[in-house]
Amino acid sequence: MGKPPSHLIYGVDDRPPPGVLILISIQHIFLMSSTLVLPVVLVREVGGGFEEVRSVVALTMIACGIGTILQALRWRGIGSGFLCPNLCGPNFFGACAQAAWLGGLPLMNGMTAFAGVVESFLALFIHRIAFLFPPEITGLVVLMVAEGLIRIGVSKFFGVNYASESIQPLDLLVACLTLLVMVGVGVRKTGRLRLYGVLIGLLSGYVFSMLTGLLGEDDWNKLASAGWLALPRHSGMWTYSFQWSLVPTFIIVSLCGALKTYGNLILCEKVNDEDWKESDPRRIGSGMMADGICVAVSGAIGGMASDTSSSNVALSSATGATSRWIGYVAGLLFIGLGFSPKLSSILLIMPRPVMGAILVYVTCFMVFSGLSIIMSSKVDQRKTIVVGFSLIFGLSVDLLPELYAKVEPSLQPIFSSSLVFATVLAVLLNQALRLADPGPKDRDSSSGH
Repeated sequence: MGKPPSHLIYGVDDRPPPGVLILISIQHIFLMSSTLVLPVVLVREVGGGFEEVRSVVALTMIACGIGTILQALRWRGIGSGFLCPNLCGPNFFGACAQAAWLGGLPLMNGMTAFAGVVESFLALFIHRIAFLFPPEITGLVVLMVAEGLIRIGVSKFFGVNYASESIQPLDLLVACLTLLVMVGVGVRKTGRLRLYGVLIGLLSGYVFSMLTGLLGEDDWNKLASAGWLALPRHSGMWTYSFQWSLVPTFIIVSLCGALKTYGNLILCEKVNDEDWKESDPRRIGSGMMADGICVAVSGAIGGMASDTSSSNVALSSATGATSRWIGYVAGLLFIGLGFSPKLSSILLIMPRPVMGAILVYVTCFMVFSGLSIIMSSKVDQRKTIVVGFSLIFGLSVDLLPELYAKVEPSLQPIFSSSLVFATVLAVLLNQALRLADPGPKDRDSSSGH
């Protein structure tokens, strides 16, 4: 590892005191819970009852906790040794929902496990194709990952679920107050209070939500009625099925997850190395292997597919604590919450504007990191074209989705994700321009010098 940046309080290999470690880990747990609504929606859509919903959510939490621990390890071939937690993967939601509609939870389980195997296989060869991802493209990946969080973060910030809905004044008030607290704590240049900026903001958000009525009696009744300990289980959790027609879809979404993990681990390297110049392909491959195993475990135990969390990586940068020991503790706590309905309910009743404020806060750090990675490479005409064109057309997927509605079905997964479309376009365009007009380095390599 290179030179730790001066703003870090606890670097990747530092071990914070136990009390600090637990409090910082709790911050990450709340952020890791931000997508737990996805399995709730999915199971309810396919007719699952309360017990199935609670079980799938709990099993997803357990898988994410395992993945967070694996990622923090620095074993040969498994784990990047970075704080890069897992959460329920939004990239997998559409594919998992399709599988659940066709064959119920057993088909979702089987295809999710298959996706994990695909990513693990890709991780073995990532060091051989790392030349496809120079700094300007890896920075673009980080930037597009951040862009993907904007819609969900801003919609929750304003208290809306659909574009046609009106802004909710109370949600907006709570979100603004929560964000103001986090910013007020986070901009402190001295002292260690900023380590807990998100946690302080989050607790304040719960208080603001209670005062404004956004946390109501129904929420507290759910919390009161939940048991302290329970084994997560439902009728189909150990049942698996497989369908060949879904293989292309799950291969593509697993590649999407791998690309996101690649960008997140690049961000981890950048956050932990003040003199960062280029990525370490083997370390990233080990991190992708940990993520692939986590996805496979999610399917094996009956949870929804997981993914590395961009917002948690940004949180570690914002708080100045990137210690991988936080990953161990956060992972263990998240696993424990999977066995405690009462404690996990505290996460599940998190008010919408509080979640939105947190996502907006951490996304701004991701945007800046992506831009700084792009600019770390000496900018020339070719790089400007590659990044500019890819960014423009990648953003068009989110801004003008109707343009790609009638694309060939087999190619639809590429055009349904701004991250994937921008990355694929950047890689292809970069290679095409290199072949058309090779620079000095390219000429030397092609001539054998």
